[in-house]
Amino acid sequence: MNTEQRIERLEREVQTLRSEIQGTLVAIQQSLPDKPAAAATRWQKKAWVLALVNVLMAVALFANIYLFLPGNPPFTIDPDLLFGLRAFWIALAFIWLLLQMYPLALLLEQEDQQHQGVVWHSATAFVRARPGLIIALTLIVLVIGIVNTVLPVAWIIVALSLLIAVGSVALRDMVELFRERLHAHRGG
Repeated sequence: MNTEQRIERLEREVQTLRSEIQGTLVAIQQSLPDKPAAAATRWQKKAWVLALVNVLMAVALFANIYLFLPGNPPFTIDPDLLFGLRAFWIALAFIWLLLQMYPLALLLEQEDQQHQGVVWHSATAFVRARPGLIIALTLIVLVIGIVNTVLPVAWIIVALSLLIAVGSVALRDMVELFRERLHAHRGG
């Protein structure tokens, strides 16, 4: 076979491949849903807006809590009123933190504005069905946040401890598996 025949054969194969690839791309395009690509952009915008609102809420809530700590108010306030305002802002921050666990995350999952009521209904149904779980998760996140703020070095110790625990469990499982294989080999 000479060079010209090889080139012609190669060109035919490339043309065949090109038509097969185009056919595959057309088939893929037809199998894709008719949803516009803007849905992903909408989701990203919602996520950024939600993140901005959360940051602003956190700053406002914790600034007010800090403002009403004993010795911090810029003006004189009755100690009982100061305690009540501080308790109010702490309770409001706790409620805000409760909402972070589940309901607001559902907002990012919705694709159609028509289903916004369904999302809120699902969130409230979950909170009503399992209020203890939401409160427990919130308290765990709150404790972790406080410990992380007060003792950041403790998290290095916790992380290393978890790494050692996971490694120990994996090693124990590997040793048991090796023993079982050795026992099966000797017995069989």
